[in-house]
Amino acid sequence: MTRLNLTLTFLVCVLASIAIVFAQDDFSQQGGTVRGQIVDTTETQTPIEGVEVRIVGTSGEEYITTTDANGEYEKSGIPAGRYLISIYKDGYGDRLGKPVTVVNGGDHYVPLKMTKKDTILDFFQSSVPMYWVLILCVVIVVLIFTRTNR
Repeated sequence: MTRLNLTLTFLVCVLASIAIVFAQDDFSQQGGTVRGQIVDTTETQTPIEGVEVRIVGTSGEEYITTTDANGEYEKSGIPAGRYLISIYKDGYGDRLGKPVTVVNGGDHYVPLKMTKKDTILDFFQSSVPMYWVLILCVVIVVLIFTRTNR
């Protein structure tokens, strides 16, 4: 009876070891996941939809995804290695080269922020009336100088 218990214990240990080895092999082929959320730099930190996220490896391989309505992105199946994350969207300043190291089976959360580019229209649509007073003063000064130099 002792031999049977010893044999069964040995058999269970061997089977468990084989299962662990096969699980690790399958796990390592799956790669890792890089995910995060992209928000603007305002106080409210509003999520930004439609941002192109490029995950570029040291040997040049590239993985691309975009953010959803909540500003979230996710890319799975990225092989283990070192990568740089860059983000792009019209109307915002590009952010280049946020480093991340991906490990097999890892879930890597990389939140990022983008700054909205100010345009001349943003300046004129500003609600501060002082800008309009300054612009009016500049126009008056220019008109005065052009009339006196004739």
